[in-house]
Amino acid sequence: MSCNDVASILDAHRGARLAPAERAQVDEHLAACGDCAAAWHAQTELLALPMPRVPDTLLERALRASRSPQPARRRGVRLPIVIGSALLAGAALAAGVSIVSELLSTSTPERVFSVEPIAPQPRPSASEAQARVEAARAGDVQDALPTAVELVETPADVLPLVRANPSYPPKALADGRDGHVQLRFDITAAGTVENISVVESSDAEFEEPAKTALAEWRYLPRIAGGKRVRHEGVHTIIRFTLDGYEDRPQPNPRLEEAQRQAQREYESYAAGLVTALDRLAADDLRGVELQLDEMQALHGSERVDLWNFYGYLYTVEGNYARAIDAYETAVGIALRSPRPASGPYVPLAKLYFARHQYDMALKTLLRPRQATNGAAPPGGTRLLGADADALIERLRALGVTEETL
Repeated sequence: MSCNDVASILDAHRGARLAPAERAQVDEHLAACGDCAAAWHAQTELLALPMPRVPDTLLERALRASRSPQPARRRGVRLPIVIGSALLAGAALAAGVSIVSELLSTSTPERVFSVEPIAPQPRPSASEAQARVEAARAGDVQDALPTAVELVETPADVLPLVRANPSYPPKALADGRDGHVQLRFDITAAGTVENISVVESSDAEFEEPAKTALAEWRYLPRIAGGKRVRHEGVHTIIRFTLDGYEDRPQPNPRLEEAQRQAQREYESYAAGLVTALDRLAADDLRGVELQLDEMQALHGSERVDLWNFYGYLYTVEGNYARAIDAYETAVGIALRSPRPASGPYVPLAKLYFARHQYDMALKTLLRPRQATNGAAPPGGTRLLGADADALIERLRALGVTEETL
């Protein structure tokens, strides 16, 4: 098996999609070829980085793309998995200037979900493979300015799907100033954002970019009484920070095309989410499921937000067993990621509670802490918000505590 052969199937190998014999051939080649082994380890490091940014004009382009006529697909034809190496290079666009969004519990807006700052990136080493990793982390300066949204756990009824990133104010960037904006807004039954207002900000020049970006976000609508309803008074903080910007290595021109491809891939994925939301708004639940199935075939299944959507869909349908399976899949993916708190722990725990599986409900809420070897994850013990606290109190009233597990 040649180096080119191995390079073309590394992503399938990582996703355990190869036949046993082919997988053994790849392992044998990686053990013998230093260059391919270096590329494998470089990809492994890049997988731990945040996903590429959602561009400012995403929603407009995604809506246009989602409504464009698509060629019919023949049944029985397996769709290609295209999310691999291009996204690995583009994922590192999140390094450098970071814009961090934090959602606040709507019932207790003083609770802030803290996020660990993005550490400054080291300069390239002499190794070519390591240099590729460092250059990928750096990305292009212009691409890096509005990038790096760090996703954090949200209240159970506030599940974001598409987030556009604000532009960094030029004067603040030139002055080297960080900033933040706390916003209040409503989520419609269709998942769009309305009635945005500024609650507090560090500087007025950050307010307009934050509001403009938030207007393009899309959410899974709240469910009440089995119906999708409007959700008012949601709070979020968007933090602008220059952590690591001074230490960025010079851009590597060889990665620019890979970064652009990664951006196109992510825009395609976001357009698919918008299409699924449109079908949900039209009560086309079967169409939603078909759209999610197609996205899974095209973009891979290791995506927390995709399985969150499946869990949400099955909850709307009243198929709670399948909803639990979907949310468990999302939690499993989150626990394998660098940010274990990104899983849908609260909606999953609520489903277990509704099925009188009280021990499982509490165990689910404790899983982020267990994933960090007993230490509280970023955000502290109250990371999961007011809904989690209320559910823990109800479980305690039923005699279900950590001591009884």
